[in-house]
Amino acid sequence: MERAPAWCTRDPNTAAAGSMPGSHAAQCRLRDGGQWIPELVAAHLSPVQMLSLLLLAFVGSATDAALAGTPRMALQAESQCDSICPERPAAANAILAAASAGLATTDEAISRVNRSLARLNAVRTASGTHALVRSQVLSLSASHHAAYLSSNGFRSAPSVHAETAGLGDFSGADPFIRMRAAGYHPSYATEVVGDIGFLATDSDCVDHLMRTVYHAALMLSRVTEVGMAYGTGAGAGACIIDLGVPLTAPTTEAVAPRQIVRYPWPGMVVPTGSLRLDTESPRPSPKLLPDARVGIPVLVGLRNAGSAAAGSGALGVQIQDFELRDATDTPVACVILADAAMTGPGITSDVALHGGFAVLVPRKPLAPGRYRVLLHATIGANVIEPVPWTFVVAPDGVQ
Repeated sequence: MERAPAWCTRDPNTAAAGSMPGSHAAQCRLRDGGQWIPELVAAHLSPVQMLSLLLLAFVGSATDAALAGTPRMALQAESQCDSICPERPAAANAILAAASAGLATTDEAISRVNRSLARLNAVRTASGTHALVRSQVLSLSASHHAAYLSSNGFRSAPSVHAETAGLGDFSGADPFIRMRAAGYHPSYATEVVGDIGFLATDSDCVDHLMRTVYHAALMLSRVTEVGMAYGTGAGAGACIIDLGVPLTAPTTEAVAPRQIVRYPWPGMVVPTGSLRLDTESPRPSPKLLPDARVGIPVLVGLRNAGSAAAGSGALGVQIQDFELRDATDTPVACVILADAAMTGPGITSDVALHGGFAVLVPRKPLAPGRYRVLLHATIGANVIEPVPWTFVVAPDGVQ
């Protein structure tokens, strides 16, 4: 495979209208399998903002470019390693040993992570997908980055996912390098970072990240293993979640054939009906959703339904109907974003969504009350039409 060139440049045309001060978007491209792929790199936001949710999915291939340390980042692609990834070099061991000195290892820090991982698995299983296996090496890579952010802050590198060599607690320039240096060899990997404020409770990290578009899709994706860490001190609100599928002996996805992933799940009570779009990066298209506040997104994942129905594992989903209705059975005005492998009336293809997800975003915040979701899709001759399900938006402050 051809070595990736200097591939990332800031492009003001990609910056989201009305984005928060200090945020930016970048347009990047890389050659993968002979084809140039557009990418969005997550913006970094000030750590004093209450909910600064940033994400970047890192997908890599164990080729000359990746082994040389070239970042390989894509929100929309899923690549396989071309060969078994080698063990980390001695230099990486030295970097990790130095970085490990700053890790948060108190009983309370460990307990906090344990509670959050339990919450993440509870959310995944309630949504209709498999629980994740805790990976010690992913926990190590997440802990290293948490230590770096705690020491240097969110503005110490071009992206909140990046690290600058020479600064304290440096452990790797990007998540993919850090995971590999820690000893993790993935066929697929991604990182999610949130800043919930150092006074917030730990459960807010998972629950706030789930009330988004792209973060939620990644956290409900096909990954099988997870590592998590929080920052310390002024960076205690920094929440790092490293997710992956190991290259060798992967855990089998424990999802029933034709299983649909749904969030909010049937019967769920969500504490708010509102999402500020400028707290997530990348921001969904301002042309489609110009308002700063919208309703809580509704996600469906059809990866397993698509694989079971198609037989070959390839998605070819057509969504005939995906809508939200309020308690009076009145349709709620929404925008539907979806994986490029999905088509249908009113569907907008979104390169930042992959893995068989479609997301229904209400144009306005949802008022407290009961809502009903209807879905009708086909995969070839197979019909995917679950019984309509409901969720409730609670009055403010009530769950």
